[in-house]
Order: sequence, then structure tokens, then C-alpha cells
Amino acid sequence: MNPHPTPAHAPANTPAHTIPRAAGDAATTSSTGAIRVGTASTDTVAAHVLAGALRWIEACLGWFAPARWEEYLPARPFRAGPLLELLGLLRVLRRADLLPADAPLATGALDLAEEVVHGADFAGGLRRGDAYFPYHLNLIGLLAAHGRPQPDLHAFGTALLAADAGGHAQPCAPALNRLELRYFADRGGFAAPPYLPGLRALLARTCACRAPDPLHLGESETYALTHAVFYGTDFGAEPFLPDSGPEPFAPDAGAAFDLPDGGAGARLRETIRVLLGVHLARGSLDLLAELLLCETVLGVAPGPYTAAAWQALAGALHADGAVPSPVHRPEVRARLSGTKATAYDVGTCYHTTTVAALAAAIHIERNRERGDDPGQGPHHSRTADPHAAAPLTAGPLTAAPRTALPRAAPVAVREWAEATVEALCANPPPPAGLRAAWADNLDPLLVIAVRDRDEETVSALLRTAARLGVSARPTARSARALLGAWTSCPPGEPP
Repeated sequence: MNPHPTPAHAPANTPAHTIPRAAGDAATTSSTGAIRVGTASTDTVAAHVLAGALRWIEACLGWFAPARWEEYLPARPFRAGPLLELLGLLRVLRRADLLPADAPLATGALDLAEEVVHGADFAGGLRRGDAYFPYHLNLIGLLAAHGRPQPDLHAFGTALLAADAGGHAQPCAPALNRLELRYFADRGGFAAPPYLPGLRALLARTCACRAPDPLHLGESETYALTHAVFYGTDFGAEPFLPDSGPEPFAPDAGAAFDLPDGGAGARLRETIRVLLGVHLARGSLDLLAELLLCETVLGVAPGPYTAAAWQALAGALHADGAVPSPVHRPEVRARLSGTKATAYDVGTCYHTTTVAALAAAIHIERNRERGDDPGQGPHHSRTADPHAAAPLTAGPLTAAPRTALPRAAPVAVREWAEATVEALCANPPPPAGLRAAWADNLDPLLVIAVRDRDEETVSALLRTAARLGVSARPTARSARALLGAWTSCPPGEPP
């Protein structure tokens, strides 16, 4: 018998397409499929994710060397890309006092990075000034940040940047690319060309500061948004303060960009909330981790999907600590063994595992700054045992209507919409809190249906929005306009 039944007004036919459970949880769904969240705190879950990820990364460290990677896996466009991501993670771990500088993972990764930059092809790649020129600068800068300066390469990179090798600083270059270059240059101590604006001015030109509409953000645009937030805050070390500058970069430029206020800041908060729901329903762990990181570095209060998103990351952890990417296929992995199996795991897990660790580390760091890390003072250090993790023990589960998202499958979403309408027609009517929770879910589900060009599902969700009285919300209005355009007769065709 389930001691925590689903609330009486939960949709009775909600399908069991649910968020992955956290390790140790007895269950995550009720008999009706409503998603349940365990009682483990988000802090505990984040520590569990970080410990598992670091354990896996250290065990697979040798694979981050380009030569080892390329024995079994396709060469990366920037050969040291995985290693570059790892050094960025290590910088945050060191900043947060979560890993000592002399830990084997840290020293081993830095040794590999020095081997890369001393290789014959690295200086040649730097000289080319191609699309990966900024990443060459970033690797040099990160080595210096970790106490391994490369003065000759730094001087060479500085000269190439001053000469605008590759034209990456040109005003015609994409806003995010210029922001990325400026961030790498500032962090790495490279003098930027005088015509490359400062970080805050460039941040104001990105999609993050132009009232992003989640209805029109695909995966590539979402990655652009998350990375603008990462660079604009130095991964949480600085406040998110874009500068309006002399030009009106957005209709609500200036003070409205400040996140605690309205305008673009409020729109960005709402966009992050909706996108977190979208990728929670889709099960896209890459973007789920990046969006959780954005919530933390922006100082946004936990939203309706925050706890479930952390549980999803924890529940997806493999036994060895890896977090699978969207391209990881268990059925493919099951056919492999030995070194080939390890190579497959590295190739399909390294990025998601790294960004999950990054999100967890910054979450822990931010909580310590606030002094509300349970059982730990603000000066507590985990560096003595970076791989230790508080266990996620089984405990009583509570129904969590605010995270009762169906999986992003059309049938599941339509069943949810129909069951919600049925529950809204019940007597007595559902309480206001539950209605608000269902209304919260409409935005991410509408985004999914619109992005999939699924007219039937959009129609079902709009009927639910009307019954909930939220048809005037921006996402519902836009979805209704699109549906009308999709279903109108093309010119010249009879009605």
C-alpha cells in the first residue's frame, strides 16, 4: 500500500512516463504515474552527483588525452576539447575548495594538458587562427590559472589576437562568439583588440538579454543562451550585469537587465524555468545540467522543476558515476566489452558527466556562500575526500504535482492534457495550488509540441489552457497563433 497517495484531483490517467529515480529511492511514481520526488535534499543530491562524476572522470582520465581518445573514437574538431572542459571544471572545484590542487585528478589532468600544448600540432593550430583559435587561447589561459603558465605560447597568442587572426573579434562576428573570445581573453590575460567591446557590452548583445522566447529556442539556441550566462557570470563568480551601453540593444535595456528587477531579467528567469521543464520532460540530461547551472549562477530561486531535475541527474548516474548523454544507447553499450565498452562510455558520457559535476560544484559553492549548506559551515572543506558522497537513502516520498510532467511523447502529453481537463471538471473542483501546478506545466509542454510541429497535441494543450483560464499567457497566445497559421488553407486551395 502506498502511504503517500496522489492528491485526489491529480489527473487519473496520467501515464507512467516519469523522471528517472534517484539512487536509493524506493520509487518515483504513484500508481497513476504522477512523478514523485524523494526526501533527499537538493544539496545531498548535488553532492552525490558530484562525487560520482569525479570518481568516473578520474578513472577515465587517460582517455582525455587526444592520442588515447583517437585510438577508438573519432577525432574532435579541437582535439583537446574534452580536456579543455575538464580544466574548466577543475578551476571551479579549486575555487570552491572542493578539490585540492595536488589531488591526482588535478595534477594528472594538468600533465595531460601540458603534453598537448607542447605537441607540434598545437602551436600550428594556434597559428592558423581558425574557428578553434579561441579554444587554443583558453587552454593556455586555463593552464596559467592552474599554476602552469606557458609564457611563449601566451606571447604568441597575444600577438595573433592583436593581429585579429581569424577575424574573431570583428563586429560582424556573431555576438556569442565575440563574448566567448572576450571571456577567454580576459580570464587568460590576453590583451583584447580595442574594437572588441567589454564583456558586459557583449553580453547585452546575446540572446540571453533580448527577451528570449522558449517557444523558438531549439537545442542550438538553448546552448547559446546557457553559454552566454556562463561567460557573463564567469560560471557564478560574478553577477549577471549586462551593460546597455550607448546603443539600445533591447527594448528594455539598462537597469531592466538587472536580474532581480523586471524587463529582460524577468524574461530570462521565466525562460530558464520553462526550458528546464522542457528538457526534464525530454530527458535531455546535457541541457538539464546546463540549465540547473544557469539557475544557480543567476541566483534564481528554485522553481517548480528544480528538485526533479536534480533527481533526474542522480537517477541517471551509472554505477561508476558516469552521466549518459543523449547519444548514449544502452543497447549499443550492451554489445561491447573491455576497452571498446570503456571507449564508448567516454565518448557518449564525458560532456554530460563534466557539466553535471560543474552544476553540482557551483550549487554547493553557492550554498556555502549563503551559509545554508546543511551540517556544514561556510568554511567547510570537502577537499580531504572529494569522492565521498552522502548516501541517498530510501525515505518517504511525497507527491509533487509541480513536477508531474509527462514524458515528451505526444500520446503521453495528450493523455495528461485530457486527464487534466477531466479533473478540472470534477466536483468539488481541484484546489488552487494544484491548478497553478498544472498551469505551470503547460508552458514547457506547449514548447515541446510546437517545436515538434504537432498540431493535435498543441490543440489538446490549448484546450487545457482555456479550462485553466491561462489562455492569455504569452506561450499559449503564440502557440494559438501558430496553430491557426498551420491549419489555414494555403493560397489557391479550397477551404
